[in-house]
Amino acid sequence: MLGFTSQIPIVWLLLLLLSTTIFERCNSSNTQLGISNCNEKDRSALLLFKLGVENHSSNKLSSWSINEKNCCSWKGVQCDNITGRVTTLDLHQQYLEGEINLQSLFQIEFLTYLDLSLNGFTTLSSFNQSNDHNNNNLSNIQYLDLSFNDDLHLDNLHWLSKFSSLKSLNLSQINLQNQTNWLQSIDMLHVSLLELRLSSCHLTDIFASVKHVSFTNSLATLDLSANHFDSELPAWLFEHGNDMNISHIDLSFNFLKGQIPKSLLSLRKLETLRLSNNELNESIPDWLGQHENLKYLGLAENMFRGSIPSSLGKLSSLVDLSVSSDFLTGNIPTSIGKLFNLKSLVIGGSSLSGVLSEIHFSNLSSLETLVLSAPISFDMDSKWIPPFQLNGISLSNTILGPKFPTWIYTQRSLEYLEIPNSRVSSIDGDIFWRFVTNITHLNLSNNSMSADLSNVTLNSELLFMDHNNFRGGLPHISANVIYLDLSHNSFFGTISPMFCHRLGRENSLDYLDISFNLLTGEIPDCWEYWKGLSFLFMESNMLTGEVPPSMDLFIDLIILDLHNNSLSGNFSLDLSNITNLQFINIGENNFSGTVPVKMPRSMEVMILRSNQFEGNIPPQLCNFSSLIQLDLSHNKLSGSIPKCISNITGMGGAKKTSHYPFEFKLYTKGRDLEYYDYGLLRTLDLSANNLSGEIPSQVFNLVQLKSLNLSRNHFTGKIPRDIGDMKNLESLDLSDNKLVGGIPVTTSTLSFLSFLNLSNNYLVGQIPVGTQLQSFDASYYVGNPGLCGAPLPICDHGSYLHGGHNDIDNDENSFTQSLYFGLGVGFAVGFWCICGPLFLNSAWRHTYFRFLNNVFVVVGFSN
Repeated sequence: MLGFTSQIPIVWLLLLLLSTTIFERCNSSNTQLGISNCNEKDRSALLLFKLGVENHSSNKLSSWSINEKNCCSWKGVQCDNITGRVTTLDLHQQYLEGEINLQSLFQIEFLTYLDLSLNGFTTLSSFNQSNDHNNNNLSNIQYLDLSFNDDLHLDNLHWLSKFSSLKSLNLSQINLQNQTNWLQSIDMLHVSLLELRLSSCHLTDIFASVKHVSFTNSLATLDLSANHFDSELPAWLFEHGNDMNISHIDLSFNFLKGQIPKSLLSLRKLETLRLSNNELNESIPDWLGQHENLKYLGLAENMFRGSIPSSLGKLSSLVDLSVSSDFLTGNIPTSIGKLFNLKSLVIGGSSLSGVLSEIHFSNLSSLETLVLSAPISFDMDSKWIPPFQLNGISLSNTILGPKFPTWIYTQRSLEYLEIPNSRVSSIDGDIFWRFVTNITHLNLSNNSMSADLSNVTLNSELLFMDHNNFRGGLPHISANVIYLDLSHNSFFGTISPMFCHRLGRENSLDYLDISFNLLTGEIPDCWEYWKGLSFLFMESNMLTGEVPPSMDLFIDLIILDLHNNSLSGNFSLDLSNITNLQFINIGENNFSGTVPVKMPRSMEVMILRSNQFEGNIPPQLCNFSSLIQLDLSHNKLSGSIPKCISNITGMGGAKKTSHYPFEFKLYTKGRDLEYYDYGLLRTLDLSANNLSGEIPSQVFNLVQLKSLNLSRNHFTGKIPRDIGDMKNLESLDLSDNKLVGGIPVTTSTLSFLSFLNLSNNYLVGQIPVGTQLQSFDASYYVGNPGLCGAPLPICDHGSYLHGGHNDIDNDENSFTQSLYFGLGVGFAVGFWCICGPLFLNSAWRHTYFRFLNNVFVVVGFSN
């Protein structure tokens, strides 16, 4: 009995421990299920943060409700399973905007992980000095990511001093251009920082001369890519040598110059070194081959000289190697073939030479990507089977041809194949097209391939086949094709077989270019099958007839180019509902009628030159406020320029425009020039019409114009002095009109003016003195007999007076003309007041003559 009673406390103790364990497990389970409530202080801090967040479009924070007590179940919030305290806030890519209220977030005492990246925050509020004593808990933050909030500008980083436990900091794609002491601010984190990412932050100073930075003692990853560093590689990065833990360095896409310092060799733990897209020069150091741990080496797009060192073949751990410079010479070393771990090889340089053989690839069994861009040739046995299976091949600007190499046919896993400008002229038709049918991205541009594609069906998603000698009818395309460029070939016949053939399912075609071929016939009326097209280029063929009605069915069309064909009739398409349309070029055809105005208000470029349009310039064009280029030249337009033209704010004020990389020609500066980005230009061309009247002053309110051409019309009046406000003007042509008066002095202030033609008008006076105006050829002033001064003959006194020295910029000219006019009127009035009665009244006339007779008698008597 005694023994039994002595065991009771032990039993109770075991029961107590068991119940405690069960309770903790239940509590943990409940927390995981979102049953238990989070800490009230944490919850209040989160709600305070939410007040500054704008989330109207996506409503991603709808779960952050006052009515929901358990904040651990809120979007992006994670809590400790036992304590219920918030430890993680991950709201990356939630389309949030507004303010990041750090002061509220860091009231969350146990927060260690904060990710607000890939949002649209514009403001960050940090800490008031008066509240510093409340922020001691900030030392718990270990991971902070605010990257890719593109509109977030930070003027200082002083607030980082509170993060004594920070291990990872990512501020990439945040504007830090006003932060002049960023390195010092980061250096305050030296105790624990392992990862620092400040890519694309508009930083300009890398503090190259600073020799000691404390945070590099612990740092493992440093990413300062895509900034504006214009100096040598920084000394502080290599100061500690063997004591440094750094293993990943990315300084690519800057303006770094000089040579790679040998102190880099002391970073024995280095695994990644990315220095691509800089201006590094001298030679690629041979000692790089001693970095036995190096896995990623990026040296592409620099200014290295000399040869590629063979020592790179000793980097047996290398997985990714990229080397290119237009100043590299010599052969590609065969030692590259020893890199058995290599997965990606990129080598380029316009001055490299030599021959690639099987030895260069002998041990590259792991290779997945091969990119070569250099005038090197290939010497492979026709039966050679490479030791690798590649995912991608790019052999641009090589001497691969004339025959397409057979070893490429052995690559059965290819996702992309690029051989532009590689001198290939011969392909084995059926074998080649069957081989490429499953390749997603195929680029054959700028070769001399000659084949009839009438019976070929193209299946790749992205197809670049321009600038070849492909012939026959247009090929068939599958529903998979998204991008197709067949321009600059010799395709002939009609385009109906391609466009009027129903596919098995809805097509994916977004971009189509069949320009610069020999295509004939009418445009078929079956565009309802291709409503998803965004880019359509059909210029420079021999297409005839009218534009079919179904072409207004496009939903997503952005660019339409039909110029330089033989199309005719009224351009009556109603494109006003194609809200994405921004560029249209129907110039150099035979369209007639009035200028088409059924366009969306978002239009940015309208090129209608060299047609038969007639009538007045429609005032509806003034409603297209986004226009940055308008070309109505070489038509039959008459009347005056509408004064509402100043409403086209795209030409008059600063405005963001679209930028699409495609080649187009524009007549400016007296000739056709090629451009590749229309968004950089502002032009107005009304030349070679029958326009008349004075040039309205509103034209000169379009101060963003770079080119203004009003030549070969019948404009009268003077050149307003307001032309001096067009500070961006690069080309001005007012020739072959009937303009009078002087050249305004303000014209000499147009500092960007590189082309000026004022010939064949009635301009007078001295050409204003200025560097710009005297630099133009005299032929651009001829046909104005009253003009003088360099580059024309020097003004003599008479011509100077005749021209009135440009009438002192037309204002004094107006005064002088008014004065002369007043004197003339006064003389006429006085003359007729005295002489009129003599002519009309005989009594007055007799009295006047008697008076003169008496005067003469008196004069004669006195003599």
